[in-house]
Amino acid sequence: MPPPTFANGHLLVNRYRIQELLGIGDTAEVYRADDQSLQRSVVVKVLLPRLAGHEDVRRAFRERIIKAATLSHSHLARVFDGGQESGSIFMICEYLSGGSLEDVLSSGRTLSVDDGARLGRDVGSALAYVHENGMVHGALSPSKLLLDEEGRVRLSDIALAGIGDEYRERVTLDGVRFLSPEQAIGDPANARSDVYALALILYEAVVGITPFDGVTPEAVLRARINATLPMRPELGTLDMILAQAAVSNPLQRLDAEQFASRLGAVVSDFAPLVILPVGGEVPLLSRYRPSEPRNSVGFRPPSPDQITGATAVVSSIGRTGAPRHARPADEWVTTSSPAGRSRGVRGEFDDLDYARLPRSRRLVFLVAAVILLVLAIGGGIAWKIGLFSQENSVPNFVGVNLSEYQNASFTSNAGIVSLRSTVKSDGFLVTIKYAFSASAKSGTIISQSPAYNTEAKSGQLITVTVSDGVHTVRLPAHLIGETCNEARPKLLRLHFVVTCPANRMITSSTTPVDRIARVVNSAGHAITAAAVHSTVILERSTGPVASTTTTTTTVATSGTTTTTTTIASQNLVAVPNVVGMNEAQTKAAMTAAVLYYNSTGPGSGNTPTWTKVLSESPVAGTMVKKLSSVTLTVTK
Repeated sequence: MPPPTFANGHLLVNRYRIQELLGIGDTAEVYRADDQSLQRSVVVKVLLPRLAGHEDVRRAFRERIIKAATLSHSHLARVFDGGQESGSIFMICEYLSGGSLEDVLSSGRTLSVDDGARLGRDVGSALAYVHENGMVHGALSPSKLLLDEEGRVRLSDIALAGIGDEYRERVTLDGVRFLSPEQAIGDPANARSDVYALALILYEAVVGITPFDGVTPEAVLRARINATLPMRPELGTLDMILAQAAVSNPLQRLDAEQFASRLGAVVSDFAPLVILPVGGEVPLLSRYRPSEPRNSVGFRPPSPDQITGATAVVSSIGRTGAPRHARPADEWVTTSSPAGRSRGVRGEFDDLDYARLPRSRRLVFLVAAVILLVLAIGGGIAWKIGLFSQENSVPNFVGVNLSEYQNASFTSNAGIVSLRSTVKSDGFLVTIKYAFSASAKSGTIISQSPAYNTEAKSGQLITVTVSDGVHTVRLPAHLIGETCNEARPKLLRLHFVVTCPANRMITSSTTPVDRIARVVNSAGHAITAAAVHSTVILERSTGPVASTTTTTTTVATSGTTTTTTTIASQNLVAVPNVVGMNEAQTKAAMTAAVLYYNSTGPGSGNTPTWTKVLSESPVAGTMVKKLSSVTLTVTK
């Protein structure tokens, strides 16, 4: 494993003092640091060097830091700042000292049904807020659910989630543990992928085992495609809600707001979940939650769980659980009849002995059961294929600006809310994604799927792509003085159209001959930034402008004076002999000769210094123009 980027005690950007390395993940190195300005502990997350080498990853990370820093929610870990030092890009986050939900589950603890619902309600509300602001987590897991010093849960790593996935070398079992079926088949994560992951987290937190198991990551992913969430008696009232949140088809899955709302209806109060750190004691008064409101004047003593709020401690090892639909034996016996016989919750016919009925009566019951079963299956198939859905024509949204969907001044969020309500009134659902466009004004819908006038059933999801305007990117630094072959790959990686025409040469007193002296756009204006996919022109240097001399000749016989202007050749200098010299000596000799030089050979590259020049081209003594470049072969 490579050494960490920053050592303990390092002062980052003259403000954050590194205290310790907390860990290294798939995306970032995580440090605890002291904020010298505000006297508080913070977390520094530094993008891994292997990812920081990709400009698209760096750019996406910067944009996510900026967006995440604007978010504020009671169950969302705050992002305070971001920056760059010595080529390393980092972000500054809130320090949460209570560990993570992963620590709690790894210790063998499980949550009660009430606490599981509280956990889902709190995290679901944070996810709904994140989704409303146009962001998706995409990599939700118990390790991303951190606990503050009071034990309240916070969703973390919104800015890091999904960064650099295309450069990941391998996928682990932990990496696929909570991926949605659409992610399993290679589709990008969406808002409902986060809901699926949260449902699996709650299942594991309450039951104590993962719902989909396998020996390899591929086996785990295959197990959840087109599969329903297994039923377990431990889930109680959460069973149906988690099943709706873990539907394989994302179009039929609950969204985060619906999920949080239904989980909130399971618990009797609005207090946030409080989870003790691993090994901590339960403080009685701080963990007290009031019992649900009483409907009578009688007194009902609260249960121990209601007083302490403690969750059950259940080992997840070797636990098999009851079979699907099974119930504990004592759950069925709840009342007694006057005759003293026990009767279960199934109703008045539980005591009926079907074996003593006449054969014809039994046949009637059997036929009725078969008919009901056929009707249920047929109705389910008809609903599945959409026979009960009304078909409408998909409206046309292409070319429409979101500001047309509201009466007030344009804001993106308000336009989206109004657009969704408009589409919903036609029986459709809508999801919005953004893309940069050089031709469409920001906020304008540039495409939709399904297309306009397509016949679609009610409930169909319409995806509209909205222009996010022109994507302007800053040009790489230090292009001036490079060759076209050196600059072209850097610009192509940023998706520019690059030209280096032979007829675009300019004079320059500072740039060597045939090297880039100016970068311009197609209009000929010098630029430092440009829109993606636009044309960037590299103009090369012809060296300094020729000097002029004025000669005055006086013709005495005629009394007239003739002035002649001649163009002198540029000053030439001899290449100095630097073979055998070290770097400092070579630099002094070349500076005195007004020449540039570049190095090649075993001593060049990232080596900070080299010790000797092996050869030079052109050779020593060659007459060249001032400010020309000499190539040196050097060694360490």
